[in-house]
Order: sequence, then structure tokens, then C-alpha cells
Amino acid sequence: MKFAAVALVIALAAPVAASIPATAEAQVLAGRGGDTRRLREAPRATLSPREEDRLFEAEQAVFDLQAEIETLEAVAAPTPEQIASLEDLRERLEDEQGIVDRLTRKRNRRG
Repeated sequence: MKFAAVALVIALAAPVAASIPATAEAQVLAGRGGDTRRLREAPRATLSPREEDRLFEAEQAVFDLQAEIETLEAVAAPTPEQIASLEDLRERLEDEQGIVDRLTRKRNRRG
């Protein structure tokens, strides 16, 4: 009876004792072979403060130009001046949208 109790205690304790080193070993081995270059290099900022300001200004300009264009398009009978202004606004919108697209791509690019 005493032998059975000791055998039971050993049987219950053995898996716990065996699993602790296996878990610790797995934790140590998990980091091997990884890309350590990423850890050594500091992440680079993709936009300078000047570019960030320009991006913000361009986004605001796009928003404002779209509102002006919508206002002029809503006019029932636009005058020739309004038509010319509409074409100018569309050209400016394309330019500002191009700046937004370029700076957004640059900001989202992975270094």
C-alpha cells in the first residue's frame, strides 16, 4: 500500500518536472534564427515635419476645393466666369490630390 502511494506521487510529479524544462527550452529556442537586424536598426521616420505639414495643408486644400466645386456644380445656370473658375478649381484639386497621394504613399512605406 505504501509502495502504491509512493508510485502514485512519483507518477503525478514526473510529468510536471518534465514539462518545466521543456517549456523553458521552448521559450529560449523561439528567438533563434529571427531577424535581429530589425532590432538593431531604429525605425526611420518616413516624413519630415515639413512634409507632414505639407500633407496636412494639401488634405485641407483638397477638402476645401471639393466643397467649392460642389457649390459651383449645384448652380443651375453657371456664368462663363463660374465655368472658368470650375475648371481652374479642378486643376488645383488634381495638383493637391497628387501631393496627398505622393506623401501618403511615402508615409505608409516601410523603411
